[in-house]
Amino acid sequence: MKLFSWLFTAVLVVLLACVLLARTISAGFGAMGVQNGDWVTNVSAGSADAGVMLRATVAVGGLLASTREDSIYYRLNNVAGEPLRLNCRYRITGNDYDADWWSITAYGWDNFLIPNRLKRYAFNNENISRREDGSWVIHLSAEEQSENWLPTGPAGAPAWRQVTNYDFDLLLRLYTPGRAYIETPVSAPLPKVTLEGCS
Repeated sequence: MKLFSWLFTAVLVVLLACVLLARTISAGFGAMGVQNGDWVTNVSAGSADAGVMLRATVAVGGLLASTREDSIYYRLNNVAGEPLRLNCRYRITGNDYDADWWSITAYGWDNFLIPNRLKRYAFNNENISRREDGSWVIHLSAEEQSENWLPTGPAGAPAWRQVTNYDFDLLLRLYTPGRAYIETPVSAPLPKVTLEGCS
């Protein structure tokens, strides 16, 4: 009986440690970063001075994290303090950015692309439809929209597996970014994300 009790306690401790580690890594990118509106970046990603937690966050998040001169990543998982939810509709507005290439991708709470029937996971400076003035709008929702619709899949994430307080997040990649992103990442121009409503 003592052996069973000891084994049960050991398994429980290991599970708790795994959950806490997953939460720490999931929060790591933002916790170790600098804020620009609702977007967060980390100026150490890809550099030699990146610590153990940042490297673990990059590994789990699937970022390649080259040097800042080659690429900068901004992550967003809330709008005005409210976590991104699958049952809500969002509007992302912006223009072209000072980078050789940029993209906005939606990832599920598990750091994987969100499955959808269109197999559409991102928009970038080459495939986005622009308005006459060069600006663009991305509609982010589970329900189909016109003009640059980025599906977030069916509403509702499986709560028993979720280790984050948000259903999905956005990742903005900027490859060969301009000086503003390298020197002043807290004020460089970024897309604006607005909550339009929830069901």
